[in-house]
Amino acid sequence: MNVLWRKLWHDLWERKSRTLLVIMSVAAGVFCVGAIFGMNDQLYTQMDISHASTYPSHINMFTFQHLDQDMADQLSKIDGVLSVDITNQIGLRYKLTSEDKWQPGMVATRPDYNEQTYDQISLIEGEWPTKNTLGIERTASEYYGINIGDEVQIELADGTARWLPINGMIRHPFVEPPSFGGDALFFMNPQGLERLGIPEGAYFNLKVRVSPFSRMNSEEMAFEIKDQLSKEQISVGATFYQKPDEHWGKMFLDGVVLVMEILAVASLFMSVVLVTNTMTAIVTEQTNQIGIIKAIGGQRRTIIQLYLGGVLVYGILALAISLPLGAAIAFGGSQWFLNIFNIDHEIFRISQSAAVYQLLAALAVPVLAALWPVIHGAAITVREAIASYGLGSGQYGGDWVDKWIERVGQQYLTPPQTLAIGNMFRRKGRLILTQLVLVAAGTMFIMVMSLSKSLITTVSKDMDRRGYNLRLIFVWDQRSSRVIDLANSVPGVARASMWYSHAASVLRSGQVARDVGSASNLVGIPVAEEMYRPTMLSGRWLQPKDGNVVVISKELATDNNIDVGDIITLDLDVLGSDEWQVVGIFQVVFRKVGEPDPLYAPLSAVYRSTKKFQYGTDLLIRTTSTDPQSAIDVKEELQDLYEDRRMRVSVFGTSTTEEEKEYALFQFSTVTQMLLMLATLVAIVGGLGLMGSLSISVVERTREIGVMRAIGARSNTIINMFLLEGLAQGIVSWILSVPIAFVIAQPISRQLGQVMLKMDLDFYFNWIAALIWLGAVIVLAILASLWPARTATKISVRQSLSYA
Repeated sequence: MNVLWRKLWHDLWERKSRTLLVIMSVAAGVFCVGAIFGMNDQLYTQMDISHASTYPSHINMFTFQHLDQDMADQLSKIDGVLSVDITNQIGLRYKLTSEDKWQPGMVATRPDYNEQTYDQISLIEGEWPTKNTLGIERTASEYYGINIGDEVQIELADGTARWLPINGMIRHPFVEPPSFGGDALFFMNPQGLERLGIPEGAYFNLKVRVSPFSRMNSEEMAFEIKDQLSKEQISVGATFYQKPDEHWGKMFLDGVVLVMEILAVASLFMSVVLVTNTMTAIVTEQTNQIGIIKAIGGQRRTIIQLYLGGVLVYGILALAISLPLGAAIAFGGSQWFLNIFNIDHEIFRISQSAAVYQLLAALAVPVLAALWPVIHGAAITVREAIASYGLGSGQYGGDWVDKWIERVGQQYLTPPQTLAIGNMFRRKGRLILTQLVLVAAGTMFIMVMSLSKSLITTVSKDMDRRGYNLRLIFVWDQRSSRVIDLANSVPGVARASMWYSHAASVLRSGQVARDVGSASNLVGIPVAEEMYRPTMLSGRWLQPKDGNVVVISKELATDNNIDVGDIITLDLDVLGSDEWQVVGIFQVVFRKVGEPDPLYAPLSAVYRSTKKFQYGTDLLIRTTSTDPQSAIDVKEELQDLYEDRRMRVSVFGTSTTEEEKEYALFQFSTVTQMLLMLATLVAIVGGLGLMGSLSISVVERTREIGVMRAIGARSNTIINMFLLEGLAQGIVSWILSVPIAFVIAQPISRQLGQVMLKMDLDFYFNWIAALIWLGAVIVLAILASLWPARTATKISVRQSLSYA
């Protein structure tokens, strides 16, 4: 047995290039498994730990009118309410230099920063804000470059401005990242907030915990709180719900996690294909040695153990490379993602589950992949081993494919070209395995690019349905005629329209419906103006002569089993309640974090229900130019115009259509970039597979190459022959991968759309990506062929004749 193990180590060391190629190929697949599954494990675990540490509220409710501590204490007495915490988070305008334009921002405050109850914020550096200082949220500090010691100019309630120094850096657990379009978040104490017109002791934000916790119980308690507040003439705007043990941001990762894990498993599959190819080649090359081992008494079991032992060596060395590298990338990737959600992740750790997956991927999977060629090689008899060379004849010319290639070669190709194409089909089993790897790589690349294009197409089509270029949301109700007159005075405004929206609680048969997003909003729109028409899924859109009818989102309809024709009750707090008939269901394509779910109704019907005649909350503008910068200029001029007249414009929802489109695509770009990185890695694995296949071909054709050398073949001829073989394999794989990607990409895009957007994407097959992959696979094939081709040119006539 010792002799056989020495043979094993000799084979591994003698064929160092082949050993290295197999190890790197297996390591690539095992690395993907470790990096992806390890990152996902750390992401989800750390997100939940960080979320729970802030003692999150179950209900986070924002009001239009202020309330005080006494009101909060009364709400705490509601049966099922554990306790109520009050805070503030309102909009402001600020400048970093005197020459800058006013920028929208947010300011938050707590009654006592040292005695927090829910959604606890933490001081990272410096001190808590005082009456004459500001704190800055950590992500805003990093993004905008606002540091401790800097001064920020803020606009006060009386229209004047004041410079305040930054004295502390603070982490907030629920903040939209500035890199994703979020505004800068500052912190004040209650006395400092008086400068913005908010008296001390007045609060607009409720943080509530209920007992026992459930989403249904939280919604019922929220309805009770809204009912209690309406009796005090306090209206509720947005309402958020949180699970105490699950981070709110996990829903944004589900889609990318799903696709990344699929690609990781696929990359592992492709890397072990090379193991099958390599073991087939080794057994083929050493058939005579197997015969000798059997002739001197070697058992089939011994031979199987010998060659599978070699596979285990490949796996152990691949694991030694991929385990630390995968752990490092998993930690770095999770750290990057967690930083987006403002979560610290500084302590390096290895995911135990990912390590187990890597162990299985490096040791068990390659062994399984090698079983077929090893078992078949070990089953060969002594007579067969002496009489033949390799598993199967490996001959060319015996079937219709070979004969067709021969006919085409005689008519259109030179003898070396015909020989190269024929050699590609000599080992059809290996060809199929190599093509599986290359086709999978091409399919994944084209699929990922098609997914990206489908996301862009879906968002773009939704934005194109809008008849306006920008939208301004007012903090308080404004007289429509005044708003529109001022808007029409601004150059660049072609048309202005006012909508009226108000927070609503949806009831069906007297039961509170489950909220979608941050809450539900009844939105009254002037139907005849055709400023917006969403994608209708069932029923119809609004008509000018409609009465109390609404069009609702698919999410609201699905979550509450509401269908076209049903009657629902909309409770508008202090504005009363009314019954409405559902006449249509539409698709929400993209919703920002915290954005309410709209229920569209005719503006005239909303006026009759709310008695808010001639008032509006949302200004929609169609500009004279379609240029995105022109819309931004008009938006900024309108904001200044209204703010100067104390007509407060909200930072929530105020944006141009192009800004919303960029915001949506930017969030998706993180997903597509990660997928593209994985697809690139898969392509590298595919190149390694092709390189391995051609290297094996060089070994098998050693004598053939020697004969060509003996009759005068030049090195360039041999190099070109192998390059042509590699190019042929690459082009064939491209021809196969395009239709497969076309078939697979559509259901995958549907699944990704359901996970990320809860809808089917508008599928778009990226033909440009298919052409890019053609160029990429040609370059990949050339690079993968160079080393085997160079190896082939180094074989002398003497070496080939002595080869056994």
